[in-house]
Amino acid sequence: MIAGLPLHHVGIVQPSEEDAFAMMATLGLEEDYRGFVPQWSALCIFARAGKGSPIEFVVPRGGPLERFNKGAGGLHHIALEVADLMATMRDYEARGMTFLESEPVKGAGPFLCNFLRPAATRGVIVEFVQLL
Repeated sequence: MIAGLPLHHVGIVQPSEEDAFAMMATLGLEEDYRGFVPQWSALCIFARAGKGSPIEFVVPRGGPLERFNKGAGGLHHIALEVADLMATMRDYEARGMTFLESEPVKGAGPFLCNFLRPAATRGVIVEFVQLL
């Protein structure tokens, strides 16, 4: 299931765009690309260092992510790349686990995504990503 799936990115919620850029400066990262995901009211800034997996800085623009970690932000999720997101969803749902959305959502980059509900992963938020 998760074993062998490549890490696509790690998501960190930041209270503001300025906080995201400050963290990027601290880590020596530069913006690679960005996008807005209306379903989650979030600006998503992807930064990459070298050939490793990117870090996604999620800046809430209202919505439930604004209250994440009492508004302080922090590590939010790990995203794993899958070949077929719908098949992955069916597999997990057949075992009684549910996703945040009933259908995949267009992510902030060139991918579709969906999140397992944290209850299924003992509090760790896992996102599955299918490249377009």
